[in-house]
Parts: sequence; C-alpha cells; structure tokens
Amino acid sequence: MNRIMILGSAGSGKSTLAKQLGSLLDIEVVHMDRLFWKPGWLQSTNEELQAKQEKYINNPSWIIEGNYSSVWDVRLLKADTVIFLDLNRYLCTYRILKRWLKNIGGTREDLAPGCPERMTREFIQYVWNYPKNKRNKGITAVLSQANESQVIIMSNRKAVEQYLNKFRLQHNT
Repeated sequence: MNRIMILGSAGSGKSTLAKQLGSLLDIEVVHMDRLFWKPGWLQSTNEELQAKQEKYINNPSWIIEGNYSSVWDVRLLKADTVIFLDLNRYLCTYRILKRWLKNIGGTREDLAPGCPERMTREFIQYVWNYPKNKRNKGITAVLSQANESQVIIMSNRKAVEQYLNKFRLQHNT
C-alpha cells in the first residue's frame, strides 16, 4: 500500500483514518478539502483543484482523503488501494455537529488556512442525503472502476478500528 485513496461522507472519519494510517505507514497525507478551499471559504475551480492535486499524485506514496468527484479519476488511476468509509448517516451527522461545536471559530488542519469551522443547513442536508445522492450514484461506480486497486469498504467504527489494529500489530513487531 503506497497510494491510498479514502472516500466517504463528511463525518465518516476520512481525515482521522488518513492521519492514523499516514503515521503508521509513514506516508504523506493530503486533504482534498485543504486543496479545494481558499481563505474565506472561496472555492477552487476544477482546473485549480486538478493542478493542486497533480503536485502529489505522481509521488511514490500518498494518502489522499476526500471525494471531489470532478478530479478523482486521476487519483483512482494512480491508487493501489481505495478505502470507502460507508458509515450510516446518523453517525456522520452526529460527528459533523460534534466537530463543529468542538472547533467553532478555529480552523482544523484538514482545512485551508482562513477557513474557520462553520455549519450550514445545506451541509447538514448534504451529509444526511449522502447515501442516496453520492454513495448510490457516484461512489459505487468509482469502486467498480478500481480494477487494479484493492478496494476496502468499511461500514462501521469497529471495522475501521480492526483495520488500524492490523497495521499497529505489523508495525510494533
């Protein structure tokens, strides 16, 4: 595992898993939210995002977490492992609200500088509708295109923890 692509709803734990795997495997972690957003919550164009992603995509190893379907085709071609965190909408919604309350006014390391934590009704609806609007329409198609990649789907917190424990055991021996 050298090039790992992590997909899933907001609040599914993509950033957390990426950081933990990056630490265990000593691989650089790239957060797509950090590449996409500019200070003041301004969006990058697809061309800008593609160019920012290109800075990492040809490296021998990376963990790139985040969806951004307009540019994931390149990641998919380069990834040797695709992880999809398919956690339920109740947990993801709870996590984004908890994260917001914990970080109000601050900027998380997985976001661009100048993008303090925020919450909108549209974002909550996005997370709530993710299974119907994104997973069923986009993610399943991507996973079916990942012929050369190892595809790992985790549907609950226990599966994620067991997956991480496997690496912890390998790297502590």
